[in-house]
Amino acid sequence: MGIPRLSQDLLPYSEQRYLGTPLGQSPRTKDRVITSLIIDGPSLVYYIYNKLLAYKSSTTPTLTAQLPSYVEINQALDQFLSELEDRGVGLQDLFFDGALPKSKRDIRLERMEKLRHQLETYRKMYPEFSPVASSHQTLDLEKALWNTPVMSTRKLALPAPPFMVASAIESLRSGKFAAQVRVVPGEADMYCADASNRTGAAILTNDSDLVVHDLGIKGRVILLHSLEKKQAPRTTHEPISALTLHPITIARSLQASSLLRVGFERYLDPSLSILLVKERARDDSRLEKMRAEFDRFAEQYVTILPAQPPQPQIDGLDPRTAELVVTFPDSPHIYLTPLIEDPSRDSSWSYGTNIRQLAYSFLCIAYARSTSNSIIEYARKGQRISASTVQSLLEQKLQARTTEVLEHLDTFDIREEAAEQPLLTWYILAFHLIHQQKLDAGKTTPELPQIANLFGLHPSSSRPSWDDIHLLANMHAVLYSFRILHQILHHIMPRLTESSQRNEELIHMVQKLLDILDRLPTIADLFLDVGELRVRVGNMSLKVRNTALANLGRLLQLPVGESEAHLEGAIPQYQNDLAQNQGEEWQSTTRKRKRKRVTQQSQEPTTRSTNMFDLLIDR
Repeated sequence: MGIPRLSQDLLPYSEQRYLGTPLGQSPRTKDRVITSLIIDGPSLVYYIYNKLLAYKSSTTPTLTAQLPSYVEINQALDQFLSELEDRGVGLQDLFFDGALPKSKRDIRLERMEKLRHQLETYRKMYPEFSPVASSHQTLDLEKALWNTPVMSTRKLALPAPPFMVASAIESLRSGKFAAQVRVVPGEADMYCADASNRTGAAILTNDSDLVVHDLGIKGRVILLHSLEKKQAPRTTHEPISALTLHPITIARSLQASSLLRVGFERYLDPSLSILLVKERARDDSRLEKMRAEFDRFAEQYVTILPAQPPQPQIDGLDPRTAELVVTFPDSPHIYLTPLIEDPSRDSSWSYGTNIRQLAYSFLCIAYARSTSNSIIEYARKGQRISASTVQSLLEQKLQARTTEVLEHLDTFDIREEAAEQPLLTWYILAFHLIHQQKLDAGKTTPELPQIANLFGLHPSSSRPSWDDIHLLANMHAVLYSFRILHQILHHIMPRLTESSQRNEELIHMVQKLLDILDRLPTIADLFLDVGELRVRVGNMSLKVRNTALANLGRLLQLPVGESEAHLEGAIPQYQNDLAQNQGEEWQSTTRKRKRKRVTQQSQEPTTRSTNMFDLLIDR
């Protein structure tokens, strides 16, 4: 949220600087060049996102702005960092929040509520869901990053992709900037300020509050929103300029001992004129009278970091999962941000709870937590953001449930299936869990035409409805729950193997689960919107799509005796449409499957399986 009006107060004292040393730069400007950067990761990711959103808003004819995809955001981020590197800028660290202090939990909940309200407003404005521009829009990254003002974002838009920062980190970790990525056990601000103080490097951010920290003699803040690429001959890199804030110089100009005093006075009264702020910031007697309040304010800006932050323990974790790990010894909690869903219906995070419970339970076992075995989840419930408690499983029950899952997995090697076609494998798996949970709760379950339309298995798939959007969000919640489980298992494995009370059976089960979950695609490849999903499925072979239809049809069969005709009638119709659309011949396998089901029924009583992987077995 920041200190209100602080940026406005300090902007008149900003200085122009250049990032890097392009060829042909005049000698007189070399003393104004910045060659070493520390980057506020979340701030940069949101800056990139807003640039792309503004670009798409200005280049699409619809009344709503099309959201940038995870792939597009990651590509733009990589290009942006590469441009800085090409100009000779040394990128020291890209810091990302791994946890927020208790004092900022209310701010986190306010942000979640803001997202919920934004989604609710969009839903009311477009009750039939809005027309969406083609997913094949060509993205001019150069124009989007450097020639599109963010202020052009005037169209109504959905909230930003919910896993955007985690996806950016994942992409950076797999590229040339991997060594600079730091997910820290606290706020990125603190680590940016500490690194700047130690090294004198500038901080690239849109958070002007960083000037209130002690950045040392040379440390300064570069304002992201002021970045500008200057014109230059084609033979050189265009110089990139920006406005910077140098705390020591500004404090001297304001005749204040530090900008911490200035920030405190502005924080107390956002309506004051800058003249009164300066006057009060210089008044030592006033400071003594308000010492207790000042000290509470200063705590968030002068926190001393550990000499050796426990960085290795959260390497490889998404910020959301890292925060759970960091807060685990005290009051474990996780913030499940609102997904792009229908806010008038049940929260998508109500699905996948059992998977997350498994993750939390393994975490409790690994840390031998004896005080409380519950984890607090913050998520949307109806028209508000609220907390709910998830109780972890005791070790015996945890092993029993894990053993049950693994026994089912032994009947089918999902690793082989996922390697062949990971996208549909995981989506059908997620849908199976949702379908089962809806049946158990007595809720209406989606029918084959809807799910086939959502996946793009029907060649004439209609414009997505809110039903489609909500079902996709349900699946995303399940899939991200698998991702949480995957990351937690990787995190605890060293603790389990090094424990003095080593449990070989538990270690073996964890390893078998990891062998499966290691096949999860990246966020950018897995968490697709409806348009992207249909394009990806449409590019798959007819055989793969037919198999998906058959699996879905088998899954959607009701208990014995109910609506066999629905399955027998629906699948061939879609299969014929697909074959005609692709110019390929459809080889029906419906009769063969039916004979197989009869044979199985003659051997043992039919029961509806609760195994999440059974629907993928087609032997």
